[in-house]
Amino acid sequence: MTQEANIPESLMKIAVEPKRRGAIFQVEANNKGLALVDAKSGTLKIYVLIDPEAEQVLDTKFFTYGGPLLTALADILCEELVGKKIDEIQNLSLETLFGKFGINPDSEAFQIVEKLSAMIVEVYPEKKQIALAAIAAMGSAKLKAHTATGRAEADAEWNALSEAEKIAKIEEALDDSVRSMLAGDGGGLEVLSIKNNKTVLIRYQGACAACGAASGGTLYYIEDQLQQHVYYDLNVEPDWTMDNG
Repeated sequence: MTQEANIPESLMKIAVEPKRRGAIFQVEANNKGLALVDAKSGTLKIYVLIDPEAEQVLDTKFFTYGGPLLTALADILCEELVGKKIDEIQNLSLETLFGKFGINPDSEAFQIVEKLSAMIVEVYPEKKQIALAAIAAMGSAKLKAHTATGRAEADAEWNALSEAEKIAKIEEALDDSVRSMLAGDGGGLEVLSIKNNKTVLIRYQGACAACGAASGGTLYYIEDQLQQHVYYDLNVEPDWTMDNG
């Protein structure tokens, strides 16, 4: 395209170091009770994470194999969308947004981005229903954290606890929903510590120490239970440094 060869320097800087390049996955949205709109047009795919109650964009990412102009326009759009309500997106003027860079609305890159902007609004109602279903299936800790306000409250409550209090809550959740399952297969686990305020370091015991699922399905289940019932942002890391046999 002729316009690709004449990209303004300001756009080229964005294309070289975009802030929003990347991806957001459905499992991440489901875990947080958020709606994920992922739309694709041409060589550009955009991901928009939306709070289904406030109908507000919380995060955006994009990926493209297109040239620098498309990369720059996608990054500008993604930055613009964060914090916006769905009705604001519907009324967003890309001619105004991109006009200050001298971008021709007839250019291929402009039209690709414009199409995706419209698709976000069109696809959102369906994605909202998926998010609401995920919220309905959540445990108490995740349920509280499915909005920005709820996450802020959950973070404040968690950070106010001492490490001993945090471990006590974790132990209670493990006793309620995890340890009996592991014991049925001849295994168990010990909580060693909490790293960086949200990584629960555990040591498998008995049969779990030699089980292949200990780093897969079992680990995922333990992590999910703690996120559901203790703190939505917890992750679990097994300690393999000792022989647990």
